[in-house]
Amino acid sequence: PGVQAYALKMKEAQIRAHDAMLEACVKQTRNANNKRQPCPFREGDLAYVSTKNMSFPKGLARKLLPKYVGPYKLIK
Repeated sequence: PGVQAYALKMKEAQIRAHDAMLEACVKQTRNANNKRQPCPFREGDLAYVSTKNMSFPKGLARKLLPKYVGPYKLIK
């Protein structure tokens, strides 16, 4: 009986922990969605593009390149 009681106790603790994690996930999702703002850009606006993930020809020092290029007109 001692082993079965312990196993049951551990199973209940695992279920409570799982329920708490699901509840926390739902709460975090709700809080994140409440803080979301609509996109500030519209079609036809001009915007600069970051060069952080762009590749450039070899021989150019990245630290001497501009951080942003543009402005580009937004299509969609």
